[in-house]
Amino acid sequence: MGESRRPTEVAWVFRPSLSHQQTQRLRGLSGKPVYGVGPLGDDGRVEVVLQDGTRVRATPAEVVAE
Repeated sequence: MGESRRPTEVAWVFRPSLSHQQTQRLRGLSGKPVYGVGPLGDDGRVEVVLQDGTRVRATPAEVVAE
């Protein structure tokens, strides 16, 4: 018979780097689902909006698919 093909779901989550100065505050946001990401800024960071409305500045590498 044929193969069963189930759709793959990918969710974007925030995984902050532990080298930030604000590590303690950002650690509590680790693993939170991402709602949206803004364009890359001159500083190499993007504005990340989490599903709960929290906004943080992050590097693109800190927004990962899970």
